[in-house]
Amino acid sequence: MDPLSLLSTGNLNLALIKIRELIAQNPSKENYQLLGRILLELGRDEEAIEAFLKGDDYLNASRILLLRDPVSALNVLKGKEGEGFRVLRAILNFRAENYEEALKELEGVREDPIVLKIRGISEYHTKRFYEALRDLSKAMLSYPLDADIFYYRGLTKIALGDEQNAEKDLDVAINLNPYYAEAYLNKGILTENRGDINRAIELYSKSIDLKPNYKEAYIRRSKAYMKIGKESEARSDIESSERL
Repeated sequence: MDPLSLLSTGNLNLALIKIRELIAQNPSKENYQLLGRILLELGRDEEAIEAFLKGDDYLNASRILLLRDPVSALNVLKGKEGEGFRVLRAILNFRAENYEEALKELEGVREDPIVLKIRGISEYHTKRFYEALRDLSKAMLSYPLDADIFYYRGLTKIALGDEQNAEKDLDVAINLNPYYAEAYLNKGILTENRGDINRAIELYSKSIDLKPNYKEAYIRRSKAYMKIGKESEARSDIESSERL
């Protein structure tokens, strides 16, 4: 059997032997790409990256690196042309919080749900709030169960002064992901703004329970405690925040 058939039937070790034999006779890009796929299935990521690079398959090499080292993946993709490479570079820059660079890579790229999501969140972080609202709302049509999209659309609405509808989006984010500490924090801020200090403290506490090293939540809860005269609790939270 040929290596591709062996790969499809799950006979990975024999597929690896056969593809190495083929490469010894014909070191083509296609054979190196198939070698990369087999090595990836075997969990041998470093060797798979090397094989994909020899086969000029920069996208698959970068997808492996994406999970571990965005900087290395960006170096692999440097100077590579094509929409797929641009989207992958945008994802890598997004992961590295280089939001301006992510937006530059997505200029003129065909819109799809992942592009809209990355662009929308990057627009929020770069204070392009109206653009963020538009793109996140479009992304939501394809990803209606994505808590991050609802969360960032909620933050965008807060930035635009629409706190009532922002809280609705935060509630959806929490319903989709009950462990979303940041969503509880921002719902707490909105609740505190309405004057419900005790409920806000409950939300800040929930955020801390989910993310014990969440410095901003300790600071917010400390200030809320001060408002209702609980000075010892406030001091305790300040001390906790200073240790983080």
